[in-house]
Amino acid sequence: MGIQHEVRRRIGPVVRPRLDRLGTSLLAPPRTGFGSYHQHGDRSQRTVSLTFDDGPSRPSTESMLDVLDDLDVQATFFCVGEMVEWYPDIVQRAHHSGHIVASHSMYHSRAQAASLRSDAHLTATDDAIERAIGMRPSLYRPPWGWLTPWEARRVRRRGQTIIGWDVYPDDWKDPETDAAVTAEQVCSRVQPGSIILMHDATSNIRNCQKTQSAIAVRIIVERLRADGYEFVTIPEMLGVSPYAAESTHD
Repeated sequence: MGIQHEVRRRIGPVVRPRLDRLGTSLLAPPRTGFGSYHQHGDRSQRTVSLTFDDGPSRPSTESMLDVLDDLDVQATFFCVGEMVEWYPDIVQRAHHSGHIVASHSMYHSRAQAASLRSDAHLTATDDAIERAIGMRPSLYRPPWGWLTPWEARRVRRRGQTIIGWDVYPDDWKDPETDAAVTAEQVCSRVQPGSIILMHDATSNIRNCQKTQSAIAVRIIVERLRADGYEFVTIPEMLGVSPYAAESTHD
């Protein structure tokens, strides 16, 4: 066992990045998705949708909500279930402010999302969100966008819609990407119907700052509005339900 552990320790840092790149090239949108992703809306409509992954966290998600409130923009938050359990009050604030709360799996785990049989990571997230806001999410985005055919089937069987993206800036990086760079990446790539993926937190981190991302959102909204774009939520863009019909309203 000692030798096996040492071998894994030595080759892990070499092999894992290669596996990550391979998995992303095979499983992540916009290149693939096995036809299950909604990657954008109607290209004839000058609307865009802001979406945020990997939260909630404090104070980063609260700062993002402050900016969105100030701009009068409703967004869609794909939340990590464990982090919902840490900060149900932040999720409640987002919900009561008119934002959509959606699922981003329980632990942001690629291994769970790639599991051949279990959908426990989906159920646990839905349960956490329902405990926070009294409603079960109908929108799902897998961690890192990795979507296997079997994960897609079980998500669809649950009556959930799988959401991808077509605009993905570098705001996920640590240290943070400068706000002006992030804003330019978004604004230069946006088309009518674009789904913009940004981050209100870093997954599995209880407390983090996303100061530059919050500044970037302000720049993005102001620039795109000046260019005639309207910001809508994912359900508004795609005409899908945000929550399950059997959810208990708060």
